[in-house]
Amino acid sequence: MRPDRSEVMTSVGSGPRLEIDRGVIFEELVGAHNHARNLTTGIVTFAPRAQLRYHTHEFTESVTLLQGEATIDIEGRRYELQQLDNVVIPRGLAHHVKNIGSADAVFHVAMGSDAPARKHVDRFFRRAMPADSTGVPGAERVNRHATAKRFEASPGATFIDFFNRDLVPGIEMSGGYGLFLPGGRLPCHLHDFDESICIIQGNATCIVEGRRYTMSDNTTALQPRGRCHYFVNETSEPMAMLWVYAGPVPERLVLEERNCTIGGSPW
Repeated sequence: MRPDRSEVMTSVGSGPRLEIDRGVIFEELVGAHNHARNLTTGIVTFAPRAQLRYHTHEFTESVTLLQGEATIDIEGRRYELQQLDNVVIPRGLAHHVKNIGSADAVFHVAMGSDAPARKHVDRFFRRAMPADSTGVPGAERVNRHATAKRFEASPGATFIDFFNRDLVPGIEMSGGYGLFLPGGRLPCHLHDFDESICIIQGNATCIVEGRRYTMSDNTTALQPRGRCHYFVNETSEPMAMLWVYAGPVPERLVLEERNCTIGGSPW
């Protein structure tokens, strides 16, 4: 469990940027550029009416709408997304994303690979799905933010599981959404895999073995395997995050509090 890399905090505007289709910009916040393993996450911005052509991946992808209006088509099944709706796309399923609004559409994306690539698919699909559809068993999973099942992960911290091995069999990663009320926090803990945490609302304090970071506005943390850390909301307003693990089961090892202090010197 001894870590071999340090944590990295990346703010929007400082990660590598790539135009992946006309009017579609991907900014990598966690990935190969900061030595993440088996995981890439970032922000994708679609200009008004821009679209990402039908394509497939050899890994699972998670897509969460942060801002704007959009549709996503998966093998012909069209889903209209509301803010914070999440779609999990298993490997090999052809999909297409379109901004249907007059302003930018912004997504958080996560991919179960540190070397993501895509293959374009030249087939025509289209079949509208009901507004409350949650996907198709054995294929994509759609998590509707308004109705998703929630649980208390820690006092003042409510979570939604978007994807893991139990929810999407055969998946290689796990993740979800967390809402922290003022004072809400997780215990000191570590993981046996890399983790990405994107702060999508409010201000978060991240503690890594005594080192303190303030995060907001989609700033994303890479927590390498084995680093002792926790997040806390030290403000008077709610804070929310999207978290993704480079492992199929959302497991954590809870530690004594001193391991998240400089004096504790866990390694």
